[in-house]
This record gives sequence, structure tokens and C-alpha cells, in this order.
Amino acid sequence: MLRNLLNRRNLIIVTIVIILVIVMFLFLDTSSDAKIEEVAVAEYGTITSFVEATGVVRTQVGASINVGTRASGTLEKLPYKVGDYVEKGELIALIDDRELQASLRNAKATLERLNVELEMIKNTYPLQIEEVKSRLMANKSNLEYAKKNYEREKKLLEKDFTTQDSVDRAKTNRDIALSDYEVTKSTLARLKEEFKDRKASVIANIKAQEEQINTIEIAISYTKIYAPISGYVAQVLRHEGETVVAQLNAENLITLIDPTKLEVYLYIDETDVTEVHEGSKVNYYVGALPNKWLQSEIKTIWPQPISSGNIVYYVAVVPVPVDDVKLIKPNMTVHSRITTKVKPGALVIPIEALKFVDGETVVYKVDGNKLKKINVEVGLKGDKEIEIVKGLEEGDKVAIKFELPED
Repeated sequence: MLRNLLNRRNLIIVTIVIILVIVMFLFLDTSSDAKIEEVAVAEYGTITSFVEATGVVRTQVGASINVGTRASGTLEKLPYKVGDYVEKGELIALIDDRELQASLRNAKATLERLNVELEMIKNTYPLQIEEVKSRLMANKSNLEYAKKNYEREKKLLEKDFTTQDSVDRAKTNRDIALSDYEVTKSTLARLKEEFKDRKASVIANIKAQEEQINTIEIAISYTKIYAPISGYVAQVLRHEGETVVAQLNAENLITLIDPTKLEVYLYIDETDVTEVHEGSKVNYYVGALPNKWLQSEIKTIWPQPISSGNIVYYVAVVPVPVDDVKLIKPNMTVHSRITTKVKPGALVIPIEALKFVDGETVVYKVDGNKLKKINVEVGLKGDKEIEIVKGLEEGDKVAIKFELPED
């Protein structure tokens, strides 16, 4: 009886041991004699997650300015080339102004002549008017005397104290004095009116000439073109020695770009837009410089989405720093990584150590020369590392490159 009990007990123990071995073999997947080429250690560190987005470089409204001229003539000076930096107010172009300068000299000479004429009118007419006024006063006195004398002669004739001939002479003298007075009076009125008209005419001519001079000076100012903003030369449309003809519109000479008004439009997938926000850090590069990473941050996110090929995108606007303008040009393609989360103190391993086996996320833990397949739970995913939330501990070694032995 006792022997049977012992045999049954031994059988149970053996069976349990066999089951444990099978379980360890099936679930721990312990491999021996694995060929391990590269190993990483799980350790605590800071991990940064991001979303990727592509975009394009754009200029803000008013960032690109076409600088032209309203003057016609030979382009004497335009020493800039694409990429040069220009300070605001700097002389960037000069057009031949010799004809305009000659017209200005003639106009100023005419103005000087008109001013001399005005001074002559102001000086001579008042003297003439005063002279006629004096003569008019004398004529008025003569007229009054002639009138009195005529009246006296008529009364004397009535008393036979004079002759008819004396009366007739007195009448004639009165008529002559009256005529002289009226003529002088008319001359004075004519001189005053002539003085007024000539002075007004010359003053009007002076004003017209001053306007003409001002117009010519403005035209001359058009021959000197100054930079309206500080920026980089994006395009040179004319060259020294060429003839420019300005008609209704100013002829463009050069295009400037304000470096403070360049920005990137990033097209963020609708599945990622909730992960980003204004102020999110952005690392990006343009297609022309794939190894030159630049940095900025999101300024704003448009609330209105756009659709392309049944995919919905949201536009995030990212300003380009001034120092990067020499590298960034409008319409360049942009590739970016937008930081979504930064987590310090995370247990991380290289992404290459993470494997997917039969739909499960696993790593192969190194134990001597053996590998153990461990199911893990992951968290944030960075550029080259991934967070392990469950399944590993600090200091655990995991295989990155290895070969499992054949069964």
C-alpha cells in the first residue's frame, strides 16, 4: 500500500516537472547558443516623441517687394546680385538724369527771370502811380481854378466889366482843365489795374514755374531708387547699361525679400493634429539640405482644414528665424518633426531592439549566451529610442542584432 502511494507521488512530481519544462520552453522561449551581434542596455533617460509632417516655405504678405522705377533712361547703377543683403534706405539703383537736370536748370532760370520781372513791376508801377496821382492833384487844382475863373468872367460880362472873348477863353481853359483831369484820372485807374493784372500774372507764372520745378525734382528723385526694406535680393530683373522705360506702371528692377516675413506651412494629418499646439517645437530641414536641421516653433494652426486625396490636413504656420533665411527659399519642400511630448526619467531602449512576433510586441533579453523572449508594454516613441513601460528593468540587456539557433 505504502509503495503504491510513493509510486503515485513520484509520478505526480515527475509529471509536474515535465509540465514546467514544457511551459518554460513554450512561453519563455529560452534559446541557447544564440549568435548575438549587438546588445543594448535598458536605462533611464529623457525621451521625446514627435509627429512628422511635410510642408512648404512661403512668404508672408508684404515680405516680397518688387522695387521699380517711374523714371525712364539708361540704368547707370545696379550693383547687386541674388543673395546680397540690402539695408533699408540704401541706394540700390541709379538712372541717367542728365536730361532732367538740364530741364531743371532751364526751369530755375525761367523762375529767376520771373522773380526779377515781379520785382521790377513792384518797383516801377507804384512810382508811376504816385507820379500820375501827383499830376491828377495838379489837374484837379487847375480844373477848380478854371471853373471859378469862368464863373467870374461870366458875372463880369453881365456888368460889362469884361469882354465876351475873355469869357470864351475862360470857358475853353475850363474845358481843357476838365479834359486833362479826366485823362489823368483814367490813366491812374488804368495804371492801377495794369499793376494788379501784371503782378497777378507774373505771380501765377512763378507758381506754375515752381510747380514745374517741383515736378522735375520729383522726376529726378525717381532716378535714385532706395531700398524700401532691409532684406535679401531674390531677383534682379534689369542690369547696368540697359534702358528702362516707365509708362503707366513702374518698371521692376529688383525683388527684395524681408527675412523676418518668411514662414513654413506644415500640413498636419488630422490624426496627429490633436498632438500639436501653438508653441510646439519644430525641427525641420528642406529638401535641398537634407542634413541641415533647423529649429523653430508653431506660431498658429489654421482652424479650417484642407483636403487632398481624401486626406484631411491642418496647416501649422512656423516662422523661419532670421539666421536661417540664407538657407531657406520660398517654395522649398520642408520635412519636419514636431515635438509632442518630452518625458524625463523614462526607461528606454533602442527602437531596433523591439520586435513583433505573432502579433505581440517583444524584446529578446540577454542572459549570458541565451536569449529570452519577453513581452513588453511600450510608451512614448522617440527618434531612435522607445519607452518600456512594463517588462524590463534598468540594466537589463536586450539584443539588437542576433541570430537564433535553428531548431
